[in-house]
Amino acid sequence: MLLGLMAAVAFAAFGTQSSATPSAPKPHFVTIKLAGSSGSSEPRVTVAPDGSRYVDTNANDGTEVVFRAPDATHWTRTTTPPNQTQPTTDVDVVATQTGRIIASELDFTGINFVTSYSDDRGKTWTPSVGHTFADTDRQWFAVGPNDPTTHQPRVYLLFHNLLSGALTHNMFVATSIDGGATYLPPVPVATPPQQDWLDLQCADSGGPSNIFYDKKTDRVFVVFGTRSSPAGGCTAQPPEINVVAANRVWVVGAPATATELPVSWTPHLAVNDTGAGSAPSKIVGMQLAPGASDSQGNVYVAYPESIKDYPDYDGAAIKVVHASAGNLDKWSKPTVVSPAGGAGNVLPHIVAGLPGKVDVVYYHGSGNPAKPTWHAVAAQSLDALGANPHWSNIQLGNVVVEPANSASELMGACLQGQEATLNGFVCGRAADVFGVALDKCGNLVTTWPAQARLQSDGTYVSTQTSGPNLICAANPKGGARL
Repeated sequence: MLLGLMAAVAFAAFGTQSSATPSAPKPHFVTIKLAGSSGSSEPRVTVAPDGSRYVDTNANDGTEVVFRAPDATHWTRTTTPPNQTQPTTDVDVVATQTGRIIASELDFTGINFVTSYSDDRGKTWTPSVGHTFADTDRQWFAVGPNDPTTHQPRVYLLFHNLLSGALTHNMFVATSIDGGATYLPPVPVATPPQQDWLDLQCADSGGPSNIFYDKKTDRVFVVFGTRSSPAGGCTAQPPEINVVAANRVWVVGAPATATELPVSWTPHLAVNDTGAGSAPSKIVGMQLAPGASDSQGNVYVAYPESIKDYPDYDGAAIKVVHASAGNLDKWSKPTVVSPAGGAGNVLPHIVAGLPGKVDVVYYHGSGNPAKPTWHAVAAQSLDALGANPHWSNIQLGNVVVEPANSASELMGACLQGQEATLNGFVCGRAADVFGVALDKCGNLVTTWPAQARLQSDGTYVSTQTSGPNLICAANPKGGARL
C-alpha cells in the first residue's frame, strides 16, 4: 500500500552556519514526512545493496514500523515486525551484504530486545534468537564481514545496562555469525582495571553512542562517553542516571572475528574534557558522541562541547576529531563543525566515505537561548583530514524538531542538588537518536524526529539529491533518483 506523503521539497544551505568558501558547491536534499509516523521516535536508517532504503521508527500508536523506498520519495510501509508487546522508541535497522534486513525494538516486556529479520524486503519477518539481560537499554547494530566458519555475515548488537549501572556498568556486544538469525551470549567491552572500565563505574555513565565496522582494518569499534575526573574520580562527580553529561569519549575496538571474546577489546581515549590542569571541565556527551571510519580506516568522532560544565548544556559547539587507522591513541585537534554560542547544538551523528569526506547531522538552536527554535542540520566536509577543514552546513527544511526548550532542558537536566539526578526519568528530554547512512555513491540519507507538539510532528527522511558526495568523484545530477 502506497502511503500518503508530504510534498518533497529541496533545501539549500543556510549561510549563517557555513564555513565553506562562498563558491563551494553544497549538497541539496529532499525531505519527506513518513505518513502515520511518530515524532517521539528515535528512527534509524540503512541502505541495502540494491539501493533500497529502510527506516525503522514508531507509528503514532507506538508500534515499531519499517518503511522502504527504492529512491528519495516513494516510501511504503512494510509488514509489521512480530512479537511486539510494549514497544519503545529504541529501534535500529541494518542491511547485510546478502540483502537481509534486521530490525529491533527495545520492548518494556522483560525490558529486552525484540529482533527479527526479513529476506524479502519486509514482506515477511522471522524472529531472531539470542541472549540478553533483564536490564538492557539502547541497542545499536553493525554488520561485519562474512564469518570464516558459517560464511554468513557477522552482525553485532551493542547495548548497555541501565538501572543496574549504578552498581556496575558496562557496554555489551552480542555477536551473530549467521546473519542475525541467532546471537551468541553478550560480552562486556570494558574490563578492569582499564580506565574505560573505571570511568564506567561512575554510576550509569550513559548509553553507547554507536558501533561500526571498519573494513580496512577488519575491526569493530564501540563508541561511548563516560564521566571521570583527574582528581577525585567518581566521587568528584554529581550522581546522574540515564542521561549522563560525559566529559570523555572512548573508542574501544576488537578484531571483527573475535568480538565474542572480552579480552579482544582495546580502549582508546578520543576526547578528554575532564578539566585537567587549568582547562575547565566541559560536557562532550549530550547523550551521543558517535564515531565512523572512512575507506582507509581513519576514524572520526563527532561530539558536542559545552561552554560550561554540568548541568549547563547551553551554547555547545559541534566538533570532530580524527585518528589514523594505525594509531588510535593519537587524535587530531578538534575541527569546529558548528561554533559555540547562543542556544547551541546537540545530538551529533556522523558518517564517512572516502578519506577526509565526512557528513555530520545534528540539531541547531536559534533565537532566544532560553526558548530557541531547533532544526535538523546536515554538515559536510570534503577535507576533514586537513589542517583547517571546511564545513558546509545545510538546514534540513523549516520543520521545528523540538519544543522551545533550552539545550539543558532537552537533555533532561533537573533535580540538581538531590541525592540522585534522574535525568530523563522525572524530567522530559529530547529523543536522543536518529539515523544516518550513505547510498552507494556516498549521498547522505538521514532520518530524524520532530516532536515539537505541532501538526508537522512525525518522522522525517532527508535524502541528498545533488551536490558533492562522499564517494563518487562527481555527482552533477545527484545520486538519488526522484
